[in-house]
This record gives sequence, structure tokens and C-alpha cells, in this order.
Amino acid sequence: MKPEIAVGLSGGVDSFVTALLLQQRGFRVVGVNLNLWRKEIPAGLSELCTDLKIPLLQYDGVELFRQKVVDTFISEYLSGRTPNPCTGCNNTVKWELLRKVATEAGIEKIATGHYVRIKEEEEKFYLYKGIDPQKDQSYFLWGLSQEILCSACTPLGDYTKTEVKALAAQQGYTLLARKKESMGICFLEGQDYREFILQQIPQFAENSGNIVDLSGAIIGRHKGLLNYTIGQKRDMPVRNGFPLYVARIDVASNTIVAAEKSELFSHTLWLEHLRFHRESDLYADKIEIKVRGLGLNPPGYIRVQKESEHLWKINLAAPAWAVAPGQPAALYCGERLIGGGIISR
Repeated sequence: MKPEIAVGLSGGVDSFVTALLLQQRGFRVVGVNLNLWRKEIPAGLSELCTDLKIPLLQYDGVELFRQKVVDTFISEYLSGRTPNPCTGCNNTVKWELLRKVATEAGIEKIATGHYVRIKEEEEKFYLYKGIDPQKDQSYFLWGLSQEILCSACTPLGDYTKTEVKALAAQQGYTLLARKKESMGICFLEGQDYREFILQQIPQFAENSGNIVDLSGAIIGRHKGLLNYTIGQKRDMPVRNGFPLYVARIDVASNTIVAAEKSELFSHTLWLEHLRFHRESDLYADKIEIKVRGLGLNPPGYIRVQKESEHLWKINLAAPAWAVAPGQPAALYCGERLIGGGIISR
């Protein structure tokens, strides 16, 4: 009998090609669609499963998603921090629910359409970057446990996005290959995050307050803390001909701290909620850090120091610009993801 594998299906080309590849490799695929925000089945998903002759299981994870992802997203912003909900979703909801559905169906293996690779080394499982640098999703997945990784399969880590679309087109799914990808935060559905937060918490009042410089001198007024993020130049004062940027958000005093662009560089970061598979990995010679999935990341190697059970100090070889509390940070040794956490300051 062919081995069974539960594949998370969204209706997009990535998860479809994942199912297709695993089917071609001899697995008996069972599709799993997680309802995390909208309860309806994604358009075309049932037809795709019918074409592949695979059953489709559904699971309602809306309440868990709201608690773990949406509520956290809102509370973080209201605390002056900058969250990344995709990290929280992958590490506390999506993969856990996929494994739960699989286990309840008596299926040991799970698979997703993420562009990452999984390898076993010295009795531990590690994530590696996907070979397509523009699609690598390892930055969001540093919180996955050994229990998840040992049963997981991610075939797209060995493909580029172009190759994945070509595979779908070769099987006659040209429209699926050309389908526009959903970008941004799924539950916002293209809406501005500030509007979303105010809809969810209508009693939240956007109070204006002072903008101060690094010495504490008042230099302007802001339009409500929710409208500002670290590194923002829009709606900020200009001083002596130089634009100022948001350097810090102080919720307690309803104050924005402003500074010139050069003053937003940091040589040191502190991480909380750090997850790793081996603590010894954190003290290797050549560790790199990503504070953004795609974008400006500090070059060079870092040094990790354990300050306490819940706080780790990261010393950077080159400074990072406009890093915000609440952002995730992923640690790498070459292509291997060795851990990650949330920036506390």
C-alpha cells in the first residue's frame, strides 16, 4: 500500500504542485484545507482535488487563528511594536493544525507548499533555505518544533517559482500557473492595517501627542501612534533641512521619538522567545541574522550571548537600520536555519 501524506491545500499553484509531485513520487495524498479566516472553500480547490483524485479534509481553525494571530497582531501594534503575523501563524497555528488533522486521520506525514528544505543532521531536523532566494520562506519558520519537522515534507524547496509554474502548465493547469498570488497579510484582505485595527476595536481612540528629539525636546505633533512605525519618514518633521525618522514609539507617554536617518542604526539587538534545536548551534563562528524576510539585512557575522532564560543579546558585525521591537529575527549558519526569536529592543 502506498504511504499516506496530508498536504495543506490553499487553492494556489504552490500547494497544488506539492500535491502533484508527492503523488508522482508514490504517495497517497490527502488534501487538507484549513479555514483560518473565511469559512468558504477557496475557489477551484474542490475541482483540483477531483482532478487529482484525492480526498479533501477541512478544519475550522478560525477561533484559534483569531486568538493566536489576529489578537496578537492588534495588541502588539497597540503596544507600539511591529509584529509579523505570518511568523506567528506558521509557528503556532498552520503547521500544528495540519499535523492535528493528519494525526486524527491516522496519517503520519504532512507536507506544505513552502519554499524551504528539511534535512536531518545528528538526530535533529533542520530547515534550510529554499534554492530560490526570492521565494525562500525559512525566515518565517524558525519556531517549528522537532515533532513537526520530523514528519514534514516540503518538496518545493528544491524548485524555483518559475519551475513550479512550469510544472503546473505542463500538466494542463495554465490558468492556475498564471493566477495572481495573494500578497500581504491574509486577514487584512488588502485593507490598511490601521483601518482593520480600528474596526476590530472601535473604542480605540487615536490621540495625537508630542514628537520629541533624542534629548526630549518637543519638535512637533503626531497624528496618533497607530499611524507610525520605526523608520517612517512620512508625517515627520524636518530639522535644519534634514528629514527626521521615527526612532522609537513610547506608548506610555503617547510620544514619538524622532532622529536623523544615521541615528537609527543599531549594533546590538535583544531577542526574546528564542527557539532553537541545539543551544550549541548559537555559538558557532559564522552565524548570520535576518531581521527582514526580503530587504535590508545587516551583513557579516553575529555573536550571541545569553543574558537570561528569556533574553539573548545579539552583537552585530555591521549595524542594522530601523529595527523595530516585535519584528522576528532568524539566525542562520550558511543555508541552515538554526533558530530565531522576537526582537524586544
